[in-house]
Amino acid sequence: MPKVSPRDAAKMYMVSRATLMRALIDGKISAEKTDAGHWQIDTAELARVYKPRPSKADVGRTKPDQVNRSKPDQKADVGHDIAARLAIAEAALDAEREKTALLQRHLDDVRRMLPPPDTKPRRWWSWRR
Repeated sequence: MPKVSPRDAAKMYMVSRATLMRALIDGKISAEKTDAGHWQIDTAELARVYKPRPSKADVGRTKPDQVNRSKPDQKADVGHDIAARLAIAEAALDAEREKTALLQRHLDDVRRMLPPPDTKPRRWWSWRR
């Protein structure tokens, strides 16, 4: 297996270099030191401890739709699905409109039951009556 430096390993597995060095010191990952004193970590050892993560370029991408050529078009039900979702949304909208109308009628009834407001102007200071 190829060996990589801690810097390259941190990029490949998207972990911090400090985390890798701590794992090396704690013995969670085995590695070799070169004559120059640099660490070389086996990629199999890294894969054993850390899960390989997708590169930043691959994060936003999705796999293309898998179409089975032996079956008819799999996207034929999409229009039906959208129509069903639209019908459900319209029913919910109608229910909300009915609820709003009921609340408006109730508010009008409560306003009719309230006494009329005072038409006499109020004075600013109560002791000057």
